[in-house]
Amino acid sequence: MGQILGLLIFLVLVGFFVIISVLNKKTPVPESCQHAYMEAQSCETCAVSGGCSFKEAIDMMKEIKK
Repeated sequence: MGQILGLLIFLVLVGFFVIISVLNKKTPVPESCQHAYMEAQSCETCAVSGGCSFKEAIDMMKEIKK
């Protein structure tokens, strides 16, 4: 009985993840973030320097929001 309950909980969690993923892909990017989104899509910094700086990305988004 315990294995069936565990499997059922696992399947519910996987189903929830799939539904949220599908809904997230259908959500459009807000207009206020469009510029940052397009810039991030063409970013090649990770391939050149070995990684992005999370702090720099947040600072850039704050500047765009102003």
